[in-house]
Amino acid sequence: MSDLKSLAILLVEDEDELRRETAAFLELYCGRVIQAPNGREALALIDSGRPDLVISDIRMPVMNGMELAASMKVRWPDTPLIICTAFTETSYLLKAIELGVTAFVRKPVDTDELLAVIAKAALPLLQRREIEGFSGELMASMRLQMGDTQSQRTVVEQTARVARTSFNVLLEGETGTGKSRLATIIHALSPRRDARLVTVQMGALPLNLAESELFGHVKGAFTGADRNRVGLVEAADGGTIFLDDIESCPAELQGKLLRFVEEKKFTPLGSTVEKAVDVRIISASNRNLKEEALAGRFREDLYYRLADVTIPLPPLRETPDSVAPLALKFLRETCDELGRNLVFLDDEARSLLVSMPWPGNIRQLKSVIRRAALGAGSVIGAADIATQEAPVVTASGLAGDSHFPVPPPFPCGMDKLESWSLEQALRFCGGKRMKTAAMLGMNYYTFRRRLEKHGITAGEE
Repeated sequence: MSDLKSLAILLVEDEDELRRETAAFLELYCGRVIQAPNGREALALIDSGRPDLVISDIRMPVMNGMELAASMKVRWPDTPLIICTAFTETSYLLKAIELGVTAFVRKPVDTDELLAVIAKAALPLLQRREIEGFSGELMASMRLQMGDTQSQRTVVEQTARVARTSFNVLLEGETGTGKSRLATIIHALSPRRDARLVTVQMGALPLNLAESELFGHVKGAFTGADRNRVGLVEAADGGTIFLDDIESCPAELQGKLLRFVEEKKFTPLGSTVEKAVDVRIISASNRNLKEEALAGRFREDLYYRLADVTIPLPPLRETPDSVAPLALKFLRETCDELGRNLVFLDDEARSLLVSMPWPGNIRQLKSVIRRAALGAGSVIGAADIATQEAPVVTASGLAGDSHFPVPPPFPCGMDKLESWSLEQALRFCGGKRMKTAAMLGMNYYTFRRRLEKHGITAGEE
């Protein structure tokens, strides 16, 4: 009965001695007991104190229990009402049921029976409070892991709602937005946390071995199959299977995957014996999987079975408020890993991080912070950040791609080369002058004078 300690109960009884004795008994098990001698005073107490549950006699002066029930049905229909009465006429009972009375207890009251009825009537409320309490702890835990910014809260709230369910979850977002990390968090917060999380890189499965990797095979199923092999699906039994890059699943495999997702059953390659597993399925895609399905590049029926709940993860460039908190989180983790005192980010470094486009998203940010922390002193400045980012030269560019910037042809003077270099540096930094100056290791005002000297007006502060 320890759960009842959180309950506030209103006891309505016109006999003073009986009311005091019953209240004293209830106070041994419940958190708070309020008393009222009739229905009218009870209504005033409900209005001001909102008890969790009301226990009332039927026959009372001023306002009886039936009139109280009628008023509560209109004003507080969700508050449970237990009627205690010595009168068991059918007409009374039917009327009480019509008015939404939760339960009846006969007078003289058996205390064990009364406690059992209270526990049953309060169960939905107690369960709701438990869930809300868990959700609060869950949200706090997730904010520590994912960041507590406005842009992250939607993802956190969606994850909190779905984590303890058995729903299939589809995570969508660009490469590096944290889909694998989120899948790990969902599994860790689920009832399956003590079992395995098995990750399948769908894009890395060789086409001729994909079915065997997923569902296993029996000895002799194909050349080289010299023994039975358990597939990844079976290895995840009781836990979670994470199908990463699901959009890369070969068309030939999607039909068998559909049956597995739908029925949680499969047949190992070369076998005639069907197997069943109990797994939760989380998938991830770098593309909009619904659009892929509508375009005919992915089975539509498989998409709908994978996407009980879809959680989109925004790219980092669209959530600049997340950059600094995530950078600090990665910095703390890196310093702990290196066993060194915490390194700090100065204001210019933070401004630079927020201004960067982050095509590699969270994964790129983490890599930059780790490299900067490795070589920095006690403070990381903008120059330490800028030196971690080098331009990506593609093979097509080296081969003479028309969009690859080439220097001015020789013979030419140093001024022309410097002008070209400044323009390319600005282009690489997305037109951000402060970021470009930091990358080049130049004082910002010296950099601006160089731009003015060459008549370069592009870029922004």
